Amino acid sequence: MSAGGSPSASGRAGGSSFVPRYVTVADFLRRMIYNHELEPGERIPSEHQLMDKFDIARGTARHAIKILAEEGLLKQAHGRGTFVSEPDITHNVGSFPLSLAQSLTEQGKSFKTHVVRAKVEVPPPAMQIALDIKPGYGAFYIERVRIVDGEPMLCQENWISTVECPGIASHDFEHETMFDAIEHCSGRKIKKSNMTYSARSAGPKYASILDCDETTAILVLEQVVMLSDNRPVSWGRTWLKPGQTVTGTTAV
Repeated sequence: MSAGGSPSASGRAGGSSFVPRYVTVADFLRRMIYNHELEPGERIPSEHQLMDKFDIARGTARHAIKILAEEGLLKQAHGRGTFVSEPDITHNVGSFPLSLAQSLTEQGKSFKTHVVRAKVEVPPPAMQIALDIKPGYGAFYIERVRIVDGEPMLCQENWISTVECPGIASHDFEHETMFDAIEHCSGRKIKKSNMTYSARSAGPKYASILDCDETTAILVLEQVVMLSDNRPVSWGRTWLKPGQTVTGTTAV
């Protein structure tokens, strides 16, 4: 999930199928919003800037913006421009770290973990700040899908500091929890987290993974996990399938 550079026109995994340019532009803006490169209330690049960046017509730029406005991610103000919408719901849920794996276990749910992607790379600027990582330094990115009763229940993505957790990339995250791996690599206990939740439109990526409509509002949890010496070690985001609940926290 690279923060920089222009996406290619093919854009999708495999790169063999044609993707309309307005979809590429919409994906680019959506990633900027989800990666906190564009914050709520912030003005997005103008139509002219998008036209120059992607070498597209004005109608293509407007089509991309219209898609995100329909998803509820953007709000257009006549004569002022287009801005990132405030989430429908945002709530701070305290400082106890939330382990989704333990939560599912406590509910008696049998689940499997599928690792979609795992790689050390440079995180987006907002994640660098959250994890106190110097610009240009890499972190371990992992994206997982939790499957319960044969159905995808939630999608999780995490950035983990390789400074605090050397060797984290070598762990088997299909059979080991992230918290266990972090404590093993860092040599420290997890102490607390800063966590919020909000309602977001699923968008094409998560709608496909969680089998729901692209405009469906789903619960999104964001969590920054801190070690016993108050060093930030992980930034994570969880997309929960509509109609599902996750309960329980892990106080360490």
